Amino acid sequence: MHDLADRNKYVGFLFMRISPEYFALGREGIHEVSAEHARDLAKFAKQLTHVVCTGVNGRYDQVTMVEADTLEEINAAATAFRMGNKARYIEIVDIVVGMKAPPRALANRSMD
Repeated sequence: MHDLADRNKYVGFLFMRISPEYFALGREGIHEVSAEHARDLAKFAKQLTHVVCTGVNGRYDQVTMVEADTLEEINAAATAFRMGNKARYIEIVDIVVGMKAPPRALANRSMD
């Protein structure tokens, strides 16, 4: 690990597409799938933030942001999602991982 990783969180953005079959499940079906999905990912609850988005070109239906102390945690959350119940209906099409930048005042200080 490098010095920045010791002080700053990693952030992963999972860009997703939702299949029409998901919406065809209807309100009750979606609720059932979502409840199972929530149980599957409960161990990551403190790290997951969903950003529901729309766009002009419709490339993504949903973006999930995962914040973690290590890259392994982000990988574990993404893998759990891909193997979970909603994976039949939601495809992760892109993933971007980065690190939160330190506040400017901290970035300009020495590492001592």
